[in-house]
Amino acid sequence: MASYIRAASLGGFEELVRSYDVNPIEILKDIGILPSLLRDPDAFIHYDHYLSLLEKAAFVCQEECFGLKLGALQNISTIGLIGVYMSRQLSILEALKVAQKYVYLHAEGIVFQVTRYNAQTCRLNFVRLNDYNIDMPQKSQLAICLVSNILKDLIGPPWYAEKICLKQRAPQHSAHVFKEHFPCEVEFEKDEDALYFPAAFLTLKPYNFNEDLVDQLILQRLEMQSSTKADDQPLLIESSIRMLMATGDCSIENIALCLGIHPKKLQRTLKQQGTSYRDLLENVRKKEALRMIDAGNISLTDIALQLGYTELSIFSRNFKNWFGYPANEWKNKVRSHLE
Repeated sequence: MASYIRAASLGGFEELVRSYDVNPIEILKDIGILPSLLRDPDAFIHYDHYLSLLEKAAFVCQEECFGLKLGALQNISTIGLIGVYMSRQLSILEALKVAQKYVYLHAEGIVFQVTRYNAQTCRLNFVRLNDYNIDMPQKSQLAICLVSNILKDLIGPPWYAEKICLKQRAPQHSAHVFKEHFPCEVEFEKDEDALYFPAAFLTLKPYNFNEDLVDQLILQRLEMQSSTKADDQPLLIESSIRMLMATGDCSIENIALCLGIHPKKLQRTLKQQGTSYRDLLENVRKKEALRMIDAGNISLTDIALQLGYTELSIFSRNFKNWFGYPANEWKNKVRSHLE
């Protein structure tokens, strides 16, 4: 089964490439990624294409630390509502558990684990960054930098890493870039891509979380949809459902947790809007099904999983009930006639 990653992972890509006087559109097209996909942070990009893009951009821009520089432009908002969900947890440990459980919603090709290295230190290491056991230095750089920035957002001023380990060789001409981004020991040609940090951070409560991140995500969604609605909360509820529905935990309780309100208040809000959580979930699934089919690069099985269905047959049956056609027929024939 193919793996995908949200287009949000390429946030800052075009600007960074242009800073080297290189046309990012040409690189995207050469890899086979539609530039328009980068306009929608929730669009899916084939993970292999994503990996190839990072390495290609590093080569064309002649920048050994391209992934690191791109990661430096990203933070907890890059992972969308997963980041909000993490920030609502009672401790950094619980936040990392959320990330481990749901990171596949952002990038199916990334798996990481957090373990105790010793009594004072924890290790966060990436188990798999690609399916072919091939060194991808740009992706490793980006992943380490993004995770460090996310932890910085969650922990606040006390945050620091004790050591960074990378499988790649030390850059020939840009080793200083690592020192600028990571004010700690950086070791190359190691057996792992990993980040070491004080174990004491795990017991901390996410730092001084406020509504700025939520507001930013709302604004992104409003700009993307060119919405003129004055009431932003329905939009955020839909965004929360969209982010969590592929999990087994897309309940009204967890949606309320993302929004920072009590489930009963969410139920009252939906009732005032003349809808219910079940109806809203179905409407989001319908819109997302059409959006992903229209993208043309995602299999029906993968779409079913992203919509939270355990079996393709259940999705296919519901799709026919919604639109009057089987999903495969819509994909292959009906959509082309409607365009």
